[in-house]
Amino acid sequence: MKGIHLVGERMKNGIERSGAFFSALMICLVLLSGFPGPADVLAQNANLLQPHHYFEAAKSRGDFSAAVGYGRQILALAEQQYGADSIEIIGPLKMLGEVLLQAGNFNESARQYDRAIAIMEREFGQDHPELVATLEALVDIRWQQKQFSLAETLLLRILSIEQSAYGEWHENVFITLTRLRELYQEMEQPNEVARIEATIESQDISSRDIDSSSLYDEPTLELRRYNADSGFATVRVFYGTNRARTGESKAAQFYGTKRGDLELGYLDVSIPKTHKYGELEASSRWSIFSIGLGTDALKNKYVLLLHVEPLNEQSFHSQLRAHVQNSPSNDIFLFVHGYNSSFSNSARRTAQLAYDLDFDGTPMMYSWPSQNSASSYTVDEAAVRVSGRKMARFLTAIVAQANADRIHIIAHSMGNRAVIEALETFIASRDPAEPAKAFDQIVFTAPDVDRDYFVDVIDDIKKIANRVTLYASENDFALKTSAAMHGAPRAGMAGESIIIVDGLDTIDFSAVDADVLGHAYFATNAGAIYDLFRLLWKGDPPEQRCGVKSSSENADSFWRFDVESCEGGAVLEAGLLIKRFGQDAREMVKRRLAEMTDDPDVAAKEEWSQILQRIDELLNADDV
Repeated sequence: MKGIHLVGERMKNGIERSGAFFSALMICLVLLSGFPGPADVLAQNANLLQPHHYFEAAKSRGDFSAAVGYGRQILALAEQQYGADSIEIIGPLKMLGEVLLQAGNFNESARQYDRAIAIMEREFGQDHPELVATLEALVDIRWQQKQFSLAETLLLRILSIEQSAYGEWHENVFITLTRLRELYQEMEQPNEVARIEATIESQDISSRDIDSSSLYDEPTLELRRYNADSGFATVRVFYGTNRARTGESKAAQFYGTKRGDLELGYLDVSIPKTHKYGELEASSRWSIFSIGLGTDALKNKYVLLLHVEPLNEQSFHSQLRAHVQNSPSNDIFLFVHGYNSSFSNSARRTAQLAYDLDFDGTPMMYSWPSQNSASSYTVDEAAVRVSGRKMARFLTAIVAQANADRIHIIAHSMGNRAVIEALETFIASRDPAEPAKAFDQIVFTAPDVDRDYFVDVIDDIKKIANRVTLYASENDFALKTSAAMHGAPRAGMAGESIIIVDGLDTIDFSAVDADVLGHAYFATNAGAIYDLFRLLWKGDPPEQRCGVKSSSENADSFWRFDVESCEGGAVLEAGLLIKRFGQDAREMVKRRLAEMTDDPDVAAKEEWSQILQRIDELLNADDV
């Protein structure tokens, strides 16, 4: 990638070595679609890291003019390193296009998106659904420019792609038709408005199944924990947080980044029926389309934090107990997020996990005051350090008062530090007469924790749980850069640093190709989600879980996740069916396939065939 002159703020010289490591770490934890692993970039070209850091900082303070300058430099560097037409520059093109739009430079923004689309067309084809999000960004630009005929052409293309990919009456098709109607209203074309309305009304889309080829149709839909018949499901999550309130009433802004006292409450998150395993469907805050949609239409398309209800301590525990007792199972899982996360995103991730796991119990989360900024790693380190003891109070009260049969903990990245301190405090304050195993499953995912420290504390933690699991990866670029910054390996790293401790199930997920940084695989890969599903459902040891194989014949070894034998939504869907129906799942799916003999939807039949194959594999390897 080659550098170009900057528009706006110039980059400062004389950055100290520690600042360079700091910048490297910041960039490693910024998820950029289509962009290479920052640790590799660090080794190849240190000049890339600083503009990424300054780009994020400029965006976070609303200085879009400066962000445009840094975005241009990032793109030039990407072009130099990968080529002007490489797939690796799609991310930088879209980054630059977004901030150009925010800066009001519509034409140049459109040119960057056009370049990205041209590359995607070459890589994926002219009619691939991958193009839709970028085409929608172009619609926003042309709409703001009042170039309505261009916006119309783009929307008609989106409509054609969605009808081809999802079926003629998929919910996304309905939303695009609704947007076309709004565009024709803006263009003052009543005949076209009437035509679109007649199309919608004649098909009664609002009452149809969202996707006839979806894996969420019967028999799975009605028997899932979270019903999405109305186009979306609502997941209730109970929470604890030591974030301070902002004073805002909107759910997404209710809690901010400042530290506060321990607060308790519950929240509701919507999950669209069209949701895909492992995704957090979200709309750009700059999308005119999203702004124009009604509340129900947004809930039918995105994972949204709908409502936050803070409660006093007595009311919280009373309502939590009632929810636990009234749920299909009396289990709880508690999720603790990592670095660079907002309260809203943590809530959305917790709800996504509950939905994807078809969790029959009560989902909970603890949110510590992360700054939700790529440039605030050291601030987050300080915040998580002071959050552990407050989380310990929360955890102790849950164990004592929730009346749960089983309590599971899932921690990610830097959030593992708060969990470890909370558990150490919990252990130190326990009455020896209390049951030894306070928790069922404790899962440390990609822990950004000093490796030696983790090894020291894990012996005590093992004593209070039925099973303790560590998810690690050799391809976790975020942890590699954190290790470089701290001068010591992290507990979530595999390879030469992988942790092998008696009584700890270490699973090497290096084979999983998930997010760009290889850091959030536990929640974004269907195979990894299936492994969590089995842990929380049955508590199986590694050798009884799909795709988990011993790394050697020695007793002192770790486990490897074989992504080829346990990958994709089909295996998770098969697992959910087996959970609901046991041995009957096989016959139910066979009947479903028999009913589809004359169905022209080849993709749907293939999906159900894959599910049947996975059911056979899982049942043959299990005693369900």
